[in-house]
Amino acid sequence: MLHLSNVSHAVNHFQNQMMTMLYPYIMADLGMSYTAVGVLSAICSVLSSVCQGASGFLTPFFSRCKLLGFGNLGIALGTLMSGLAPSYLAMIVARGVASIGSSAQHPVGYSILSSYFPKNRAAVMALNTSVSNVGTLVATPLATALLLVMGWRQIFFVVTIASVVMGLVYFFFRDYGMPGRSGSGRARLVQGFGSYRRVLKDRNMLLIACVFMVGGAGRDGGVNQIYFAPHLANDFGYSKLTIGILITAISVGSILGPLFFGWLSDKFSRVRMLQASLALSCVGTLWVAHLGPGEVMLFISLLLYSAFTASRGTQTQAIVADATSNEDRDAAFSLYFLLGFLSQPFWVLVTGFLMDTAGFATALTLLSGTYIVGIFVLSFMKEERPLTS
Repeated sequence: MLHLSNVSHAVNHFQNQMMTMLYPYIMADLGMSYTAVGVLSAICSVLSSVCQGASGFLTPFFSRCKLLGFGNLGIALGTLMSGLAPSYLAMIVARGVASIGSSAQHPVGYSILSSYFPKNRAAVMALNTSVSNVGTLVATPLATALLLVMGWRQIFFVVTIASVVMGLVYFFFRDYGMPGRSGSGRARLVQGFGSYRRVLKDRNMLLIACVFMVGGAGRDGGVNQIYFAPHLANDFGYSKLTIGILITAISVGSILGPLFFGWLSDKFSRVRMLQASLALSCVGTLWVAHLGPGEVMLFISLLLYSAFTASRGTQTQAIVADATSNEDRDAAFSLYFLLGFLSQPFWVLVTGFLMDTAGFATALTLLSGTYIVGIFVLSFMKEERPLTS
């Protein structure tokens, strides 16, 4: 199950990261501004967040493997529609379909892993996150190479195949870790509502979701994936190859950071390690915000910046798993991703607006302050780490 979830998550990230390299050319062909890109991402984020929040109601009725299978087929459909999109509105619809399809991966996938590996959750989730970011890493150079020989529409058509294959593979696996899928439909619905109610009463659960919510960067499909490539192209005038190399630094950082901080989180206080990574995220964001052109320094800075900002998710997810029982974990992860990603449209829109009106440095300077807010929220949290699930 670990390997299947890792590969599935990697394919999901591949699809998302590919957009980073395609946005400058989609913007040019469809006449999109930074704000328009922000609106597109915000709509997709809202759709994904709502569907993630609802996934906990579905798991008492359907196998988690089948939910992930249908989700990957939904990504494939949305990706195919993206390549056919003749206008900005059509692109919104296409990316919305893909976002709905991808919504099951995080809450359902992490729930499976946390129930299978209760004693080293942070390390396993960090491994899953880092392997998924290998998909992110591969997407950048591959999309860069493909752009040299074909247009962005043709790239969408080619990568649709990966999600189709991944979706079909899931139907050959069974979910052995799902508790209590017995009883009548009404009983299972009551069970689902009960799980959500218990999770919403958990103070730590709500606090950790707030920490994920207030951080402006480092989430899948967020600021890092949307605005960095256009910034490097439009503000610094870099070539496709140079942009691809620099975006690769962000991808490498997103692999190394979660692994390192996830390992530390299993060894030491989860709350203290999360606070440390948030402080480093603030410093790294401020540094990148005011960094001028210069390929070597940009590569190193973006790698460290990404390592810090990408590590937050793994650590918060381990805390969520610690705070909930196996019975309530699907609902817990559903609400965690719903609340955590619900703020992403706000940050994406604010960043796009500031980049259009005040520039990249101003936008990222604002985002750097969000990590300080996260450190403050964590000060109200009581750490819980049960020895068993």
